Amino acid sequence: MVEGSSADLQAGFADLKQEVRTGFADLKQEVQAGFADLKGEMRTGFADLKGEMRTGFADLKTTLVTGFTSLPTRESSEEMVRLLRASNRLQEERFTQLDLRIREQHLEIQQVLRALVESQHALSADVKALIARIDALIRGRGGGSPTP
Repeated sequence: MVEGSSADLQAGFADLKQEVRTGFADLKQEVQAGFADLKGEMRTGFADLKGEMRTGFADLKTTLVTGFTSLPTRESSEEMVRLLRASNRLQEERFTQLDLRIREQHLEIQQVLRALVESQHALSADVKALIARIDALIRGRGGGSPTP
């Protein structure tokens, strides 16, 4: 029985060996086919990308050339700078005048607020004195003069 099982084992390994070889051969063919497909797709993709890049650079070149031709000349640029500087000087003068006006108005507002507070205190004192006189009259004390 040992000889029979040894022969069976050898036959089984031979079959397994053949199946593994066949499997690896099939896998090798599939991998080669897959890489061939991938290679073809990559070449096609890069060819498309190359065409798009060329078109894009041509468009960019056209845009840049058109943009630079519409830029102002040196003389007109110098005139624009001169006008901007003059405008800045005028704006600076206006801001200085505005700042002075704001400071003057701030001082006036402070004076008005101080006068208002002083008037409120005086009015408050007068109202308290009036209330005290009315209270004295109601209670019938003297001639309306407040008594503590």
